[in-house]
Amino acid sequence: MNNVPQSPAAPAKRRCTVTVSAQAWHGSKAAAQAVGCGSISELLEKLGNGELVIVTADEVGPPIDQGSSPVSDEPWGTFATDIPTAQARTVTAWSSDSVNTQVKPYPTNQGASQTKQLRFSLGRLPKLALTATCASLILLPILYVLDLRLSGPKRAIVDFQSALTLKTGDTIAGYDVTDHMRIRPVHPVTGAINVPHNGVDVATPSGTPVYAVGVTGDQVTVECWWDVDGGGWVANQTTESYPKLVFQSLHLLENECRSGQFTSGEVIALTGNSGLGSGEHYDFRVKLDGNYIDPPKQFLEAALTGKTLSRDGQLADL
Repeated sequence: MNNVPQSPAAPAKRRCTVTVSAQAWHGSKAAAQAVGCGSISELLEKLGNGELVIVTADEVGPPIDQGSSPVSDEPWGTFATDIPTAQARTVTAWSSDSVNTQVKPYPTNQGASQTKQLRFSLGRLPKLALTATCASLILLPILYVLDLRLSGPKRAIVDFQSALTLKTGDTIAGYDVTDHMRIRPVHPVTGAINVPHNGVDVATPSGTPVYAVGVTGDQVTVECWWDVDGGGWVANQTTESYPKLVFQSLHLLENECRSGQFTSGEVIALTGNSGLGSGEHYDFRVKLDGNYIDPPKQFLEAALTGKTLSRDGQLADL
């Protein structure tokens, strides 16, 4: 038996795999460098010499977005070679146009899950923004109308064009109307020609109560002042139900006009004959947006009786 010296055992080797796309030159270059090749040509040369072989690895490939199709229908492969175990490693390379990067390691399940969640969240943002915008366009007008109804000022409706007015000789609340709104040919006191009379005069005795005019339950603001042009003591009334109207009471009894806050139907003054007048009477006027209008009958009656008004501008029953 011949004793032939045996060669020492070679160190154990294992395959080193590099995954590349069939169409990815950036990935091919990275794969060539990973196995010690200086160029793609050298990588191909090693393949031709048998130093590298192709091993199918269908489970290896770039991550694909949810709902999208693969970048290429061509199969993915693994280049393999025999190198010492100590140097064994795996490098995965994809094309830059498939995942918007040159070379990146194959993601772990955790990283893939986080990436998927992030993309899912970003994908939902436009839909969420559109939904919120549509909801606001629908809800805001509704909330605006509700706000007006719940917290806005309570407005009464008055048809001034069809409202009843008074003429000289009429009777209101048991008192005679002695003059109505018109151009007076001659002023009864001064004798001036063509002087406008902006209200309705009623023959009330001195001391007749004057009431706050407004819708039932309204808060009425009263301001008393002295009119140097002949109106004597005057009370201006404003109320939340008629924000464009001012009710004026002229020739009031001195020291009997009270300024402040009142509820509709409360006494605010007493009639008299202050200022320019031919006798005891009550002069009632109405301003709409700062201009005098022929006073509607229901407002004068409310001022002389204490009756309040309904929302449609009609007198409520006492």
